[in-house]
Amino acid sequence: MQNGMLPVILPVEQCRVLAKDAEEKLELEVDLEKEEVRRANGEAISFTTDPFRRHCLLNGLDDIALTLQKDDKIEVFEVHRTESWPWLDGFGYEGTKILLTRAQASGKKKIDW
Repeated sequence: MQNGMLPVILPVEQCRVLAKDAEEKLELEVDLEKEEVRRANGEAISFTTDPFRRHCLLNGLDDIALTLQKDDKIEVFEVHRTESWPWLDGFGYEGTKILLTRAQASGKKKIDW
């Protein structure tokens, strides 16, 4: 699933029928939305998929896109983290965040927190 491929489990006999169709170069259609494989003769073979994985594939969601769906909650967390522990923001931040250079952090210049 991580590479966008849809694994489908079908009974052996149906796999044999589909393999024969493929050998005869007949067109097969896999419809994830309807959860079926359609043969060239119109016959539909049903399958089931994990609802979460189906949702991800239908909507083009990888791990990063899934995380970004929570962007508003991530932003709230980051604001709270900065207010509570500003030193965790690291180097080069401005505004209410700590702004110091690597030279200052290395002890070459004393910082009064």
